Amino acid sequence: MTAPVREESELDELRLGCPVRSAGALDAVDGALVRWVAAPRDLTEAAALMSRAHELGLTVLPRGNGSKACWLDPPPVVDLLVDVSDLADLRYDATTEQLTVGAGVGVAAAQDVLARSGRRLALDPPSARATFGGVLAAAEFGPLTHLYGPPAVQVVDATVVLPDGTVTTVADRAKLLGSSVFDLRWTHPGGSHPASLIVAVTLQTFPLAPAAAWVVCPVLQPLQVATLRDDVLAANLAPAAIELDMPGIRRTPQAGGRRDATGVMAVLLEGSAVGLADRGRMLVRRLGGHAYLTAQAPLWWGKYPFRPDEVAVRLYAPEGDLHSVCYTLVDAIGSPVPVRGSIGVGQAWAAVPGELPAGRLVSVLETLREVLLARSGSAVVQAAPPHLRELLAPYRVP
Repeated sequence: MTAPVREESELDELRLGCPVRSAGALDAVDGALVRWVAAPRDLTEAAALMSRAHELGLTVLPRGNGSKACWLDPPPVVDLLVDVSDLADLRYDATTEQLTVGAGVGVAAAQDVLARSGRRLALDPPSARATFGGVLAAAEFGPLTHLYGPPAVQVVDATVVLPDGTVTTVADRAKLLGSSVFDLRWTHPGGSHPASLIVAVTLQTFPLAPAAAWVVCPVLQPLQVATLRDDVLAANLAPAAIELDMPGIRRTPQAGGRRDATGVMAVLLEGSAVGLADRGRMLVRRLGGHAYLTAQAPLWWGKYPFRPDEVAVRLYAPEGDLHSVCYTLVDAIGSPVPVRGSIGVGQAWAAVPGELPAGRLVSVLETLREVLLARSGSAVVQAAPPHLRELLAPYRVP
């Protein structure tokens, strides 16, 4: 839904200091009414834009490729959608081995450029069209989080325009507050929280891995998850990632009501081809059963388990407690619920059916939160169908 086309005179009166146009049908953001779209081309224009928008009292929302638009909690009306596509500088410094990019640059495109120099970023967001601004503002994690840490850890510095137009850097902000604020989720708008605008970011790069292989192991019951995870870590083979895919668990009447699963754990190993073969065989022997070594990533690797009509719940379950989430979900819902994520660091996703009755859906989320809170974890609704936004608003904040 978008506003009607505005007269040129009204657009001129905005005086935003950068190209601006009336919103069209393709500018809709997750059901919100968008009035205008601005496209700053550099830091100067971005600062002028935010300052003027603040002066006019406009509601501002940044947008890259829109791959995580449904993760936002936008107001009913977005006065100004800030398209960061033109913030597209990309510079690799071979001396420092650091990459500086504009917020609108796609992660995949930057990886392609770095690969020519034998380097890469430790970022592998599941959103195929993810931009740096979106990945850092939403803290979008992928499998490589296991070895390299969350996206913010890769940040050397970033330039951000605050809601009032003030230009700051992450390093300066950290010094001012006396703590690390390299986690850029504070720039992510939500509810009444105003948007800041990430303009550019500098990240550390790493050598491109010569080769990769996966050790894949079936998971028959969620209780196996913690044991398998511990076995992988105890092997000291420096895995780059440990991922779990549990399409759902079911009750087995023939086994006295025991809850079984048909899931998969996959371990990514990187290094020289010769070393990979040895490490892979060692891990296969350690895991036993039907574990096997392959040069191909599983089809589900690095992808989200949820669909647009489902409630995407972001989970944090430390110390291998993800199995408790699987059991909680099947007990609360009574049917299989996909769970997928990085069990090495306890980050995962659950895809809760969006067609559940409102009261039951709330009960499921309350139970899930209680179970994880007791284990020093958390469950946050990251995305949901439009008709459930208001109902689930209290569960979008940890």
